[in-house]
Amino acid sequence: MNAQDLKKKLQSVIDSNLSPLINNDYVYWDLPYHINIGDTLIWQGTLDFLADKPYKMLDYGSSATANLSALDQDTVILLHGGGNFGDIYGSSQNFRKSVVKRYPNNKIIVLPQTIYFEDKTRETHDFQFFSEHKSFYLCVRDQASYDLACKYLAENRVLFLPDMAFCIKDEMLKETLSTGQKLLMSRIDVEAVAVDNKYVEQVDVQSDWPTFEKSPMSCNYLRLLLAIHRKLSKDGKVKQTLLVKYINHFAMNHVRKQLINTGVQFINGFDVVYTTRLHGCILSLLLDKEIVLLDNSYGKNKAYYDAWLKDSDNIKVESC
Repeated sequence: MNAQDLKKKLQSVIDSNLSPLINNDYVYWDLPYHINIGDTLIWQGTLDFLADKPYKMLDYGSSATANLSALDQDTVILLHGGGNFGDIYGSSQNFRKSVVKRYPNNKIIVLPQTIYFEDKTRETHDFQFFSEHKSFYLCVRDQASYDLACKYLAENRVLFLPDMAFCIKDEMLKETLSTGQKLLMSRIDVEAVAVDNKYVEQVDVQSDWPTFEKSPMSCNYLRLLLAIHRKLSKDGKVKQTLLVKYINHFAMNHVRKQLINTGVQFINGFDVVYTTRLHGCILSLLLDKEIVLLDNSYGKNKAYYDAWLKDSDNIKVESC
């Protein structure tokens, strides 16, 4: 299946299953105010998906800037998707718990996630906590995550969906002419794996997302703003309504757009992409590149491929 047809197919799966749950005005929280372009692609896809819905976004923010004030019980709470449901990235998991505790009567939807726990005791504890909420829905991106979630949650509360990045509108994804260049996109974070030299020798460039190689000034400024916000919150002496609004506005309207453009321009510099990053694969597919998908540290990439990408004409899966 070609890239455009696969994108339409996956968008249809998301729309037919997720749209009925979003039946009122909503808030969208746990946004990724950091340098990972992959998470920003999820953010963009979610916004594009929501743009076609007949409801309003009442509030948005990161785990640090979300306004956890009283909500009408009909307000739907959307929590950002990705690969952080588990015990590797504690801040998002802890934020989800705080939202579940704070809003026992609101519908809460965790957008498509990969689940991974190193500590099985923590896994049991976390799922038991979430299962006690009467309207908690967990969307997952691969079969193993689905099977795990269904051990603890009612099946009608677990949705098996593709990644939200597939909802990015076509106008954001401008393809370029052939460059003849090959990229090895290898993670340098906690999910990194050693990549065989045979891949290094085949490519022209080896790099993670360019924002990991050099953080943009806008991201540095956002990091400074968040540090000021944390300091003022700790002191508890200053009302921060205007600062939080400014941070959210700057992240939404400047940082998000810059990171999307940076990612598209980066991938468009190559015809062939070898990648250990799932969203390196997804963005390359959306830009109709030739892709060799290598796995991350705990099998996320291969699991996602098996669930949603096996029909792609663009992708081959190989071991590192």
